[in-house]
Amino acid sequence: MWLKGFLDGISSTLAPPSGESTPAAVAPPAGHPVTIVWGSQTGTCETLGKKAAKILSGKGHIPTVLDMQQLTPEVIGKSERLLVITSTYGDGEPPDNAAAIHSSIHAEDALRFPALNYSVLALGDSSYPDFCKCGQDFDTRLAALGASRIATLMECDVDYDDPFDQWVE
Repeated sequence: MWLKGFLDGISSTLAPPSGESTPAAVAPPAGHPVTIVWGSQTGTCETLGKKAAKILSGKGHIPTVLDMQQLTPEVIGKSERLLVITSTYGDGEPPDNAAAIHSSIHAEDALRFPALNYSVLALGDSSYPDFCKCGQDFDTRLAALGASRIATLMECDVDYDDPFDQWVE
């Protein structure tokens, strides 16, 4: 019975019954390229970046996930859509892998990004005085450099699952 079902399935894809036409192939939806960058001390933001990429791929988009250590202002300038996922470390500082790009975009002569659309997911712990400061810094500075928000800054406390789901949607 299984083999008959298997063979019937194969034969149904080979040729339509006589007198019927084959349905037109449905093109996949045209997606947008999206650059997802993560800054993290513990790896949580990397995991969320990969999860966001999987979700966006499933919706037809073309995500690229980068460690912020690989990020330069020139890469940001070439991106049309940027999703920033970052934690805050210590007393409001960026994670180690995000320190260089954080410094670069905060320079007086930083590149401007008028064609960039972005959103920031900030992870933190509300028991600290500088809750989500690094994410706030990225959000504020990208806007000051001419970029447009896709969605407002999403600040996540220790439990980030629901806010992440809302943000990535």
